[in-house]
Amino acid sequence: MDLPRSAVVIGDSAIAAIRWVPGADNAVIGFRHVLDLESCRRLYAPSCRGREGRTPPTVFEVLTNYRRSQQVAIIATGYNDGVAQFADSFRAVVAQARALGFAQIVWWTLRSDVDYVSPGSIGNHQAFAANNATLRALVATGEYPDVVLADWGAYSADRPEWFVTDGVHYRALGAWAASDYLSRKMAFLDERPCPMPTGVGGVPENPCPDPDVTGPVSDIAGLYPIGTDGVLCYEVGVERVFECRIDTHVIRLTRELFPEMVGDDVQALQTRLHRLDVFHDDVSGTYGSATVEAVRKFQAAAGLPITGVANTATLAELGFDIGGVS
Repeated sequence: MDLPRSAVVIGDSAIAAIRWVPGADNAVIGFRHVLDLESCRRLYAPSCRGREGRTPPTVFEVLTNYRRSQQVAIIATGYNDGVAQFADSFRAVVAQARALGFAQIVWWTLRSDVDYVSPGSIGNHQAFAANNATLRALVATGEYPDVVLADWGAYSADRPEWFVTDGVHYRALGAWAASDYLSRKMAFLDERPCPMPTGVGGVPENPCPDPDVTGPVSDIAGLYPIGTDGVLCYEVGVERVFECRIDTHVIRLTRELFPEMVGDDVQALQTRLHRLDVFHDDVSGTYGSATVEAVRKFQAAAGLPITGVANTATLAELGFDIGGVS
């Protein structure tokens, strides 16, 4: 193959940090590329309205913009897609990419040990795990030899410091790490040298090994100028007005949580406790006895008064934004 190949990266608000974090796109190196990254993007079903004040075209729709201009389609979207339509959306996107002449489709897996709040719901970790399983099963059929998995979910699983508390959206460090991963994955697929060494003062490996096999680079901060965490630069509205501000994806709660309460915020609490391995019941949104016991376990481990009530101190220790609690 002629190397390096060109690619378009089509993503949602997770990988959009590569665009939003100042300078992070500078670590996408070694191949010609276009970054088409938009908040609230879906694969095939109509997209939702994103944080930059517009509703982006779907992956299926936007592929048309890059026909004959790019060889590889990198699909890093899925956090806004439900389980029921995921397989059909995958098939539609792959068929569209093939029809438009893309030689290869590189599909990113989702992080699933998370408690990200997607538009209209709370706590989608089970959906993300199910969609990953569907993706792997579809690729394993042999019907999609042109689809290659980029296992970002596994690669980043043991790097919580790359992400804000929802587990999906990137801190500045994570954005640079994602750019580095993308560059290494493409170098591996193209059988080229790695664009960067794995550590300061090292020599880039040639050919570049699969980062899904070697695992995450440990010293991202040593390789790149990470900058200030939390500063994101958006292109707001259809006019794409440039605006930088401090922004995070920390789940915001508006009340303390007590036994017998019901709601999405209780579900968020249960999901967070499940991630911390102190809650093992169904994530139901009802503050029952299992939730009380899980809160008590967490409070004991954190050195808080053991009450079973998710008061402001407990919610803050769990990593929630309690600025709206009155």
